[in-house]
Amino acid sequence: MGFDESEPSLHRSLEHWASEQPDAPFIIEVDENRAITYAGFRQAVYAMRDALGSRPRSIALALPGGIPAALVWMAALTGGHRLIPCAPETTPSERALLGRAHSPQVLVVAEAHEAKAFGRSKARVFTSQDLYDLAASRRRSLGSIDPGRQSLAISGRVRLSTSGTTGEPKGILLTEAQIARTALQVSASHRLTRQDRGLCVLPFFHINAPVVSLCGSLMAGSTLVIAPRFSLHRFWSWVACERITWASVVPTIVALLLSGEKPRIVPNTLRFLRSASAPLPVARHLEFEERFGIPIVETYGLSEVASQVTANPVPPDRGKVGSVGLPTGVELRVCVPGLDPGHKRQSGTAIVSGSNGALARAHGRVLVEVQPGEEGEICVRGPSVITRYEDRKSGGSFTGGWFRTGDLGYQDEDGYLYITGRLREVINRGGEKVSPREIEEVLLAHPSVRDAAVGSEPDPLYGQRIVAYVALAGHQSVQSGQSLRRYCRDRLSAYKVPEIFYLVAALPRNGNGKLARRSLGSLLAQPSTMTCHDQEGTYDRVQVVMAHG
Repeated sequence: MGFDESEPSLHRSLEHWASEQPDAPFIIEVDENRAITYAGFRQAVYAMRDALGSRPRSIALALPGGIPAALVWMAALTGGHRLIPCAPETTPSERALLGRAHSPQVLVVAEAHEAKAFGRSKARVFTSQDLYDLAASRRRSLGSIDPGRQSLAISGRVRLSTSGTTGEPKGILLTEAQIARTALQVSASHRLTRQDRGLCVLPFFHINAPVVSLCGSLMAGSTLVIAPRFSLHRFWSWVACERITWASVVPTIVALLLSGEKPRIVPNTLRFLRSASAPLPVARHLEFEERFGIPIVETYGLSEVASQVTANPVPPDRGKVGSVGLPTGVELRVCVPGLDPGHKRQSGTAIVSGSNGALARAHGRVLVEVQPGEEGEICVRGPSVITRYEDRKSGGSFTGGWFRTGDLGYQDEDGYLYITGRLREVINRGGEKVSPREIEEVLLAHPSVRDAAVGSEPDPLYGQRIVAYVALAGHQSVQSGQSLRRYCRDRLSAYKVPEIFYLVAALPRNGNGKLARRSLGSLLAQPSTMTCHDQEGTYDRVQVVMAHG
């Protein structure tokens, strides 16, 4: 169907900026000597849509980023197609599974031979070079462009999966309108203008890069510089040479930048780094700003909300360290479940009026909004929020029009949101509820710790015991591991101190830097165990595991 003119639209934004500033650079591929203007990108999108045809198609995209990936995202979303991004590193068996599950009619891959694994012999194949040629208008065989037909955009969809870091992945279907609304909020909350030049080092098969960096830049008419991947050795030179004003990163990248050398001159064009996709430890946030003099704007996003949910203010305003900011374009409440005293076996779900008290009823239970400073589950609703999972694996995630995120947190008196953990991650040690993130924050402040994660194991007495997985920094030894429990005891209540510390080479994280908690146990496949005696006469068990995650 056509677009409602009252709604934000990727198509109309591209039309506007291609007419307003046709020769302005839209996308630059750093180090590749490739760039495309707004007018050139519009023509490339038209050509791609013409090549795909007017019938809605299912498109599997297996590219990391760059002009080709951006072109496919935009052509699919404005051409009425269904886009299924996947990581280029997916195995042949994973690609075969995707091919069977979604039956894509179009495959977009780096090299033609990579398409075979999808098991779709009749699918049309586009390679990266095909798309570069199309963008450069060298492939006349792809069909003539009908400007009249192409000016009538049709809303497409993108099919994503939840990260699956704490459970089975669930299918998410986002519309062009939802993505456009979120991109507009990103542009507005970050105060992006035509003068901005963003740096994208994140992959296009997760929601962050295509919505925040690509579509957010499009809404502002600004320039996006795309790197093939993050490079510790090239990051600061990219910022300086390309006159970058903002960059979208994840906490893992912040940690890597802190581990590297400080540039002789920190580029003064950089207004802020935007951090998302995983919690940013407070200690690292403060250390980065003190060392480099560049503000970090921490945000909170979800694939179910087309990315951004909250954001801190950008300079010259100041946000709150440790907080993920204020809601942007969504309603947000922090709630706890309760019993509905007026329940009379009614079925279905209904909204309960009032800013405080019950938010929604469902089968005799209500969500009750808590007071500022009180912890609960973060719930959101709004036009950019999905109302169900595609495969219907809701598991109670949608109640009375509200999406229950599964994230725990609280809001302060000013409305700033603080994330404290995940519902599924809370550890119950003999009736005491413990948030892994609280312990992780303590461990990450230790000078010998590069990365840390906290989980649990079964315990015959307490039900669950707390364990920590720690990657040491630099050339730290097991002796550093032996001191970790004593360090924690000085900073945490006794029941929160991990009983076992597993020393690992690296923690499992996905492409967006989010911790894959379900994979932590795999690090212990072939452990060697040491029992170490500390100076206080008690025993610390230090599990030494060299993993290659």
